[in-house]
Amino acid sequence: MRAAVRPLLPARYFLLMGDYFKSAGTSLGELARAADIDPDRFRETDFGLTTQQVDRLMAEALRLTGRSDIGFEWGCRLKLNSHDILGYAMLSCPTLDQLLRLCSRYYKLLTPMFRMSYQRTGHHAEIVYRPALPMATETLQLIQEAIAVSTHLQCKSLLQNPSSVYDIYLSMEPPPHAARYRELAPARVHFGASALPEVRLAADTWSLDAALPMADAHAVRMAEERCRALLQKYSEQGNWVEWVVMMLSEAEDCQPALEELAGLLGISARTLDRYLKKEGSSFRDLAIQVRNGRAQKLLLEGRLPISQIAYRLGFTDVANFSRAFRRANGISPTDFRGGGDGSA
Repeated sequence: MRAAVRPLLPARYFLLMGDYFKSAGTSLGELARAADIDPDRFRETDFGLTTQQVDRLMAEALRLTGRSDIGFEWGCRLKLNSHDILGYAMLSCPTLDQLLRLCSRYYKLLTPMFRMSYQRTGHHAEIVYRPALPMATETLQLIQEAIAVSTHLQCKSLLQNPSSVYDIYLSMEPPPHAARYRELAPARVHFGASALPEVRLAADTWSLDAALPMADAHAVRMAEERCRALLQKYSEQGNWVEWVVMMLSEAEDCQPALEELAGLLGISARTLDRYLKKEGSSFRDLAIQVRNGRAQKLLLEGRLPISQIAYRLGFTDVANFSRAFRRANGISPTDFRGGGDGSA
């Protein structure tokens, strides 16, 4: 018997946006009702939303507010003390380095929708967030923005030298409100920075070992014990096929391999392949299906020459693309488009 779907994103994060939604002419309650979610549930301390509910809520937020900067504003409102017991543990850490290590270990308590990794080499620090569960494209972008903005603001508040320059890389293209990212100075923000969905922060000047003002080793130990107990209650979710389809669909100028996607999850290619087989699929079939679907969509749109479509889908040349497309559809890309010239 399949286990019930576990809530993924705590409701407390949405409550932070109450004033923003009000300023945009709506309310969290109105958005919840439009998304078919009982608004009274948000008053429950342990209430959390599934990915499907988050997708619906975000879609309604975009529709009813008409605003594109929801993710940015969300990130501005997220503080360390927004994160329940894990936030308390992080606030009690002796250094920023230890705070980031702690957060990466227990990031699933914030949301299993993304994974966080933190690496340090000397004075160089790199934080990477990648999606771990399938979600709508709009949700993916909004949460990427919230993560980038909140990480910047929370780390900046703890840095000994908050004016130190560093870089934020987002895989998404510049949003309509891209000018707002100047507010994150001295951070330099780069859009369209990677082929696969991710948020990456890279710094060489952060004061990683400077003492933090609320350091309390005993409080960290006590809070981490609670975090460890909570994490043990969490079970792995299914939807491996949906996640792989999302990652393949969002990839630009490349065709991710099974090994690459498995590495993003911290598991072996064999393990990911086994999970897909349990759901009645295979990586090879999904890769062909998604790539062909994207090819058909781009050809029918008619905006890009066939050569550019081939490279955008990760083919090394047009001939390989044409052979693969004909094999899957029994027709050439040019004929599928309806007599297009297929010029480079």
